[in-house]
Amino acid sequence: MSQGIIKTKTTEVSTNRSRLLAVSGIIFSTTVMSAASGLLFAYVPTKLLDLGFEPWVAAAMTPAVALGGLFGCFAIGPLLRNSGHARIFMLLYALIEMSMLTVAAFASPWIWLAARVGYGFAINGVFILAQSWLHNAVTDEIRGKVISIFYLGYVLGYGVGSFSIGYLDVEGNIVPMIATFIVAIATIPVALTRLPQPEPPEAITVDIKKVWSISPVGLAGMFTVGGVTMLMQSFAPIYAKTEGFSTADVGLLMLCMQLGLLVVQFPMGALSDRIDRRFVLLIVSAGACIISIFGLSTHGYLSFMMMVLMFAIWNGCNETLYSVSSALANDRADPSQYVLLSSTQMITWSIAAFIFPTIATIALPFVPIQSFMGICGAIVLVFGIFIFYRINQRSEEVPPDERDNVLPGTALVVNPGDYSNPDAYEDEDAGSTSGLVS
Repeated sequence: MSQGIIKTKTTEVSTNRSRLLAVSGIIFSTTVMSAASGLLFAYVPTKLLDLGFEPWVAAAMTPAVALGGLFGCFAIGPLLRNSGHARIFMLLYALIEMSMLTVAAFASPWIWLAARVGYGFAINGVFILAQSWLHNAVTDEIRGKVISIFYLGYVLGYGVGSFSIGYLDVEGNIVPMIATFIVAIATIPVALTRLPQPEPPEAITVDIKKVWSISPVGLAGMFTVGGVTMLMQSFAPIYAKTEGFSTADVGLLMLCMQLGLLVVQFPMGALSDRIDRRFVLLIVSAGACIISIFGLSTHGYLSFMMMVLMFAIWNGCNETLYSVSSALANDRADPSQYVLLSSTQMITWSIAAFIFPTIATIALPFVPIQSFMGICGAIVLVFGIFIFYRINQRSEEVPPDERDNVLPGTALVVNPGDYSNPDAYEDEDAGSTSGLVS
């Protein structure tokens, strides 16, 4: 008598907790890597000034990062389609390590420029890739929470990395070597991950005219914040150093600037979920303008702690423009437009992050260092006037109960949004998330 073989099928049921644990390796990896990034962002201008180079030389390193990032936005999609997420993740981390080792091995600002372009290419690629992986691994129910934790981890890691510059010897090349070692540690969770490979993002589609018709204020806000945030992150440590403050003071300043982001962005983001987001953009734009005037008028008179407080609040206002402008544009877009919207905003931010720091760097040999405050203030003032004009032209607003909550984010790096969300290409409800801010 033959016995039949009974086949059974086992179905693995995943929970929100198991999904969070599954993506924790990617979040841990990028958080550790951000500490190395913050360390280098503090080290590069400090080291160049200590070597006797003019402030404009140190300032030139930021548009180099932005230029590389712009290239990375266009290149990451084809790379992923060719080799997959895991391989490209390791490639990008290798490029970051190579850029840091280049800084350690050479003392030439021209070579450093090339290294920072490579870093910018890699860091933007990492963010597009990481968010694509996270979107693929979680459900809509926890997507907002995961992306929020992801960005919070980067901001805090970046701040802690910058702060640690005060406890390291900047005379030699030990700092970029330590940063390289930290990135090497960050590769371990990625190398061991068992997350499935998601579909790569589609080719980038940029349509300024279409996105402008959806949300002029949202697009203008993304352009504004790309310029002012990168100007601030570039010139604040240079300004502190030229004012005679120590390397440790520079590190503390950069840490507090990231904390200011959290202190201002959370309450203002929550407020924008309840009232017209354009009013919130107008409030933070006015705040940024007032602080720029205050900074210019008190140049040379502020104590260090007052200067830190000023830059912290100022950076918080600038970063709030980023998250609220992105949310405003999403409010007005159809789900089918999310991918186009995100890719266009990503490129708009990247272009502004290159243009405005480049202009300020070219002007720096001919104007005092504090002039960057006036440039930042002028950019935000123009944006504020435009917001006021649009409020008078278009009074209707998306009702609060029909909006998604503002997700915390940072304009230190590109935000791919739904461009990196594979569901957004086929799911008409993709992009709807609920974040930590309620």
